[in-house]
Amino acid sequence: MKKIVSMILLFVMTCLFFGACQVEVQEEKAEDGSSYYFYYIDKDETKLKREKYKPQEDSAEFMLQDLMQRLNNKALEGEAINLLPKDVVMNYKIEGEKLIIDANSKYEEMSRAREILVRAGVVKTFLQVPGIASVSFTINGAELTDSKGQPVGEMTNSTFVELLGSDKDTYRYDTFTLYFTDRTGEKLLEEKRSVYYKRSLPKARVALEQLAKGPMVKGRYPVIPENTGILEVTTSDNTCYVKFDHVFKDYALDIDEQVSIYSVVNTLLSVTGAGKVQISVEGSPEQTFGDNMPLYNFYEWNQKLIVTEEGE
Repeated sequence: MKKIVSMILLFVMTCLFFGACQVEVQEEKAEDGSSYYFYYIDKDETKLKREKYKPQEDSAEFMLQDLMQRLNNKALEGEAINLLPKDVVMNYKIEGEKLIIDANSKYEEMSRAREILVRAGVVKTFLQVPGIASVSFTINGAELTDSKGQPVGEMTNSTFVELLGSDKDTYRYDTFTLYFTDRTGEKLLEEKRSVYYKRSLPKARVALEQLAKGPMVKGRYPVIPENTGILEVTTSDNTCYVKFDHVFKDYALDIDEQVSIYSVVNTLLSVTGAGKVQISVEGSPEQTFGDNMPLYNFYEWNQKLIVTEEGE
């Protein structure tokens, strides 16, 4: 009964939250006539910047053609730098909700730092187009690979964390192993996710934020509430300590309680290399998650809960 009441309260809070966001977006659009942006690079080539973009039509077809033309024209005023270097040219095609960007071979001549900014700016630009849910890159028709030779794959806004800003932090790229649940809510499934993020952000925090965003691969399901607040993550003496806000416990999803706990534990251990994890809520570990998972325990890796898709 308590869980049902909590879920109802969460639903009401979510509706109020998104209602407020919708009003803010509408007010911004009414004021300046646009809620779209065109991305470019600052003069130091260290971060993305953006300017308002107002399409003559809101249709996907028009916006795709118009944005691609602007991107290839490379016409920006002042000290702004176009996303694409002089000799790089891009085209596109659509497969369902996925936009495939194809670049010429000059794309591969960019420095690693510039390429990250370019890719982030292109993805953020085209994900604004109605009906586009993800973007992938090819070079002369061949799938784009990272520095390790691994396919980059589909990208969404979740792929890029805080690439907009006023400081000159450099960025890093990591592939995280996240643990979500299967359709039964009783087992864990791995999901590999590659993310670009500011070097100043701890890897453990970025991994947990990605975990809270939910899965991006079909057949995987959320393990913790999306609006869970991560108050603190630290690692000391081979132990990773994570402090969540009350949402983690009060609005726990309707899945096996050990799955929620070990999704966090296994994700953190795979990222930090620590040997155990202690979870607290609002700074107090003297609580129990669900009926049987005391938070004052130190939890270690759980292999038994992990299954492969073939074993489902």
